[in-house]
Amino acid sequence: MLNAVRVPRLPSHSGSSGSAMMALMLALTLVAGTAVAQTPLPPPYNYDEPLPKGPRPLPAWQYLTLGETKRNYRMPVYANHNLGKALKGIRRVIVVLPGARRDAGRHYQDIEALVNRDPNHKNETLVLALEFPTSVDANFAKLPAWRKSSWEIGGKSIQASGRPAPISAFQVLDDIVRWLADRKAIPALSDIVLAAHGSGAQLLQRYAVLNDLDGAVRRDGLGLRYVVANAPSYLYLTGERPRRTGGGYASYERGICPTYNQYPYGPQQLPAYASDPGPASLYVRYASRDVVYLLGSADNNPEDHGLDKHCAAEAQGATRLSRGLGYLGYDHLLAHRGSPPINLAHTPQRVMGVGHDATAMFGSQCGTQALLGHDARIAERAASCEAITPAP
Repeated sequence: MLNAVRVPRLPSHSGSSGSAMMALMLALTLVAGTAVAQTPLPPPYNYDEPLPKGPRPLPAWQYLTLGETKRNYRMPVYANHNLGKALKGIRRVIVVLPGARRDAGRHYQDIEALVNRDPNHKNETLVLALEFPTSVDANFAKLPAWRKSSWEIGGKSIQASGRPAPISAFQVLDDIVRWLADRKAIPALSDIVLAAHGSGAQLLQRYAVLNDLDGAVRRDGLGLRYVVANAPSYLYLTGERPRRTGGGYASYERGICPTYNQYPYGPQQLPAYASDPGPASLYVRYASRDVVYLLGSADNNPEDHGLDKHCAAEAQGATRLSRGLGYLGYDHLLAHRGSPPINLAHTPQRVMGVGHDATAMFGSQCGTQALLGHDARIAERAASCEAITPAP
């Protein structure tokens, strides 16, 4: 409806009647034009337009029975195959760990989508998205449970009535790898991929350093790969950290952070799980393991809400990207410190234009290949990658 316009009273003499009429018409035209400009009509809605497709609904939880016969326990997973049936055609298993938000469901959907897109891998790939329950999860009352984020550094589950005896998150990963490597359930298995983004990647990087199973699994003819994406911090094996001013590494100031070199950030006070506490031998073993590092080139916000702000993490850098780049340079430094240098089996990749986004990281060109192999089908809009050449 048009707003009322007050038109001034015009003189009554006849000589001005034409001018008065023109003024009135002009005023009404201006008002009408203003009203149209302020309240434009929306375009007609196309009711036949299909709605955008949402993510596929999550399947029901399945449970892995792990551990020794008399002290076994169960862990919840999302899986793309029925674990109660024969898995004779499976050749590759991708075990994805949750992040800080306990987002096993989202990670499952991301990786299942990658697998389903590729007909060469769809039927022969088993996806297991693992969850670490907490004590408040009513649906997992009789399962191991961890206090908050203690699982992220390999911590033990709680001691509580009705739950299994305390077990470390490292032991859970060991038991999953053992179950897969046994090949009773999956006789054609050739590759195991452990993958994680964010806080789960923090656990996975430390597991890659500390576990004792890797060598035996590979000697038995299985591939074992660790895909570490946008970890919030890393396990250093000496007291060196990236210099604040840039260029090289040096011992960090204990006055700034007295605990900077303690586990989970350094080699002091390693958990009992680490059977070999010698940093030098741990590194030599770690250097030979198939580790793919994925760093988002835009994961560079020092004020990110989920960023680890502990002073020992800050000693590694201000952002996840700077911490990752600093650790890769340190990795290169240690490998070339001795004579002859150690042959690094690690593959560092920068995912271009991607921040702290698990979907884009795993779905990138290098992320897809790390999960499914170099012959994997890459999505048309997948983020590109650049190999990182560390400069210590």
